[in-house]
Amino acid sequence: MPPLLALASAKADIQLLDDDDQIAKVQQEEGWEMVPLKGKVIGIKTSALEDKHMAIELIVIYAQQLEEAFAPYVLEITEKVSLPGLSFFFHDPVRVASAKSVPVLLNAMKKANAAGSGGGTSLQNLWEITAGKILELLSAEPAIDTLAEMYQCFYESVEVVGKNCLTSDNMAEFIGSVKSTLEDYQTRVVQRAQDRQETEEGEEESEDTLFAIEDDQTLLSDMNKAFHTIFKNQETSFLPHWQRLMPFYDAFVRGRDSTQRQWALCIFDDVLEFCGDQSWSYQDHIREPLAAGMRDEMPANRQAACYGLGVAASKGGVNWSSFVAESLPTLFGVCQLPQAREDDHVFATENACASIAKILQSNASKVSNPQEVVNHWISTLPVVNDEEAAPYAYMFLAQLIDQRNPAVFASPDITRKCFIAIVLALEAETLQGATAQRAAAAGKQLLQTAGIDIGQVLSTMNPETQRTVASYFT
Repeated sequence: MPPLLALASAKADIQLLDDDDQIAKVQQEEGWEMVPLKGKVIGIKTSALEDKHMAIELIVIYAQQLEEAFAPYVLEITEKVSLPGLSFFFHDPVRVASAKSVPVLLNAMKKANAAGSGGGTSLQNLWEITAGKILELLSAEPAIDTLAEMYQCFYESVEVVGKNCLTSDNMAEFIGSVKSTLEDYQTRVVQRAQDRQETEEGEEESEDTLFAIEDDQTLLSDMNKAFHTIFKNQETSFLPHWQRLMPFYDAFVRGRDSTQRQWALCIFDDVLEFCGDQSWSYQDHIREPLAAGMRDEMPANRQAACYGLGVAASKGGVNWSSFVAESLPTLFGVCQLPQAREDDHVFATENACASIAKILQSNASKVSNPQEVVNHWISTLPVVNDEEAAPYAYMFLAQLIDQRNPAVFASPDITRKCFIAIVLALEAETLQGATAQRAAAAGKQLLQTAGIDIGQVLSTMNPETQRTVASYFT
């Protein structure tokens, strides 16, 4: 470790070059980069920076593999390598590697503390010296692609440290950083729109512009994951800080840019999922976008909106019950689109199926014709792509089978369709573990109750499917 730590903590080798002779001399040496700055030239020894980068990457691998056994080195590496490396502006790869090291170092200390060790350092102490530095970088990082890495570093670290790890000041600082980031993002979007107007008709956007758009989409995605992780771990305590950015959410969710609409919808989903009945306080901002989102031309936005209806039904509290029940026709409409089962659209379809199940489970009293809706819901199966949606759909189907609901016994064909839907989910592995066993048991019960031979139904399926699911039905 000592030689590795020496490389990883190395300072940048920089020389201020005053005259042409010095510049020429340094240029003759291998591994130097010249950077002009205010009439001067700075020489940076890039070969040493590449060694530093590789050393930090190796530390990340050690920490990932050794976990608690790596704890004796964690505090020293955090203080001397990772945190200084986050602001090592001479070399982007060093900053990125340093960002990737922080959550794995925190995890190593967490595992060590759980095992009763850690060398006198607690996870909380380590987090206290780390959180502020990461938050500081969210406002200071100039490179868009590296800023996305900093957001990833932040949310992965919060996920490691866990529940209520952020102070009110931490959350306030995060929101301040996000506000600044979004303002800069909006400036870039406006500038690109102006540039587009000045280009000749038919001229394609430059490669640099396409890369810039992709970097912004990645940034929004990682920022979104940060919101999700904070809501997951802080729940309603994050709301007073979160609501400071409401003008951005409102503008994005009603805007023409589909990426912005998805960004805002996903954040509204988090409010519904993790803030319970307090989410109703923001219903004026959330209801209309969810309703519009289910009809959005972009399938990812339909998926986000359909998912939001489901979590509003199951976790949003009684105030949402009428709204979600009234949204059932729209959810069925998502499942009935001509392209509903195509690759780009199937996740929206399966989320709509699962959300209908959640509404029928949690808000059936608000549904005027629940049995008719259940009958219709059977036609939205199977769910064979979305591993989050599948358990909700199939546990509801198992409940219907247990209750001997007429919807699953309406005819032999419908009974077989329900069983085959279970088989397809088992084959696709969208059901796992105890959930898969529960669904399989319900499927066997379904056919036995209906007096239909399981072997005969399975024989109608291709041999590979039969082999895949055989263990569930033998």
